[in-house]
Amino acid sequence: MEYSARPAVFIINSLEGGGAERVMVKLLTIMQSYFVVKRVPVHLILLDDLPESQVCPEYVNKIVLNTEGSLVSGYKQLKPVLADLNPEYCFSFLTRSNFLNVTLAKRLKFKAIISERVNTTSHLSGGLKDSVSRLLVRLLYNKADSVVAVSEGVKADLIDNYAVSTDKISVLYNPYDIEQLQAQASENVQDLPAKPYIIGVGRLVKNKNFSLLLNAYAKANIAENLVILGVGDEEANLKAQAKELGIENKTQFLGFKANPYPYLSNAEYFVSTSNAEGFPNAIVEAMCLEKAVIATNCESGPAEIIAEQYPYRVTGASNEKNGILCELNNAEGVASALSSFSDETVRASYAAKSKNCAKQFSYNAFQEKVIAIIEKVCE
Repeated sequence: MEYSARPAVFIINSLEGGGAERVMVKLLTIMQSYFVVKRVPVHLILLDDLPESQVCPEYVNKIVLNTEGSLVSGYKQLKPVLADLNPEYCFSFLTRSNFLNVTLAKRLKFKAIISERVNTTSHLSGGLKDSVSRLLVRLLYNKADSVVAVSEGVKADLIDNYAVSTDKISVLYNPYDIEQLQAQASENVQDLPAKPYIIGVGRLVKNKNFSLLLNAYAKANIAENLVILGVGDEEANLKAQAKELGIENKTQFLGFKANPYPYLSNAEYFVSTSNAEGFPNAIVEAMCLEKAVIATNCESGPAEIIAEQYPYRVTGASNEKNGILCELNNAEGVASALSSFSDETVRASYAAKSKNCAKQFSYNAFQEKVIAIIEKVCE
């Protein structure tokens, strides 16, 4: 192909694993048609030479540096590569890549688009190294041409605590392949629980607060069984709690499932009682499978998905636009929500709302938002 435009460059620390790396590869895959039509050459630069668990699309030219996690080494290695490529813009994920992107943008005359995938304040809450990183975020992020946050909660943190101006920051939710999820959900599994049942999915750790779900389920005394998917160091405690509450015969712990979607698809509805989320993927996946959702109002994500508002406060249980949002650590509130979903009409109404809500997380919606971000900085 003959190219007619300056290159687009994407930068990330590595493709070793994790959510940000997966989203970077999804972004490049989703954007292929746009770049082909625009005849834009695309390069992906990895700062570190590490084993790769994500596969870069074939149309993208991958360049692997070996900075060994060092900002100084990253600057020295990245500068000549970018000077040679002469990109129109660089789009980076993760803090170190973002620092280098902003630092080099003015010197090499390209536009810097940076994306923050985590809540900066909670993620950088450790010792001296994190203190330096927070200072650099404050100094550098507002110098970017565009700042992209993964959620409204992350956006608010950057505005309130790191001096990022509201006119240059936008929210780009993670993309979900709704058709692929539905295809996975239709696969046959041998140990599907007897219906009807409700479901919770996640690691069995204190932060996910399955203890609250068990307490609320016992209080609600609903007809449906409770199925929990996941493993973790709280498993024995949770099983003991279920026995103590007298619900062990109605509660099934099915462990980790590589494909949880058939279990989710066959459930009556989905419940999350987590204390904290970066972005609640399980809630969106349940919505993609047209499941009604009950969730606690933890930081960050549930309120902006279910109520489409952030920040947002609820007491007890609150019927919202796309589901029922419950107060944190309030078993009575969650029990009330469970009882309200015993009404099939209410449940069906919220299932329809979930289906509609899921559209904003589709690949098409994601592509439209990325194009808008790119074209705004390139005006």
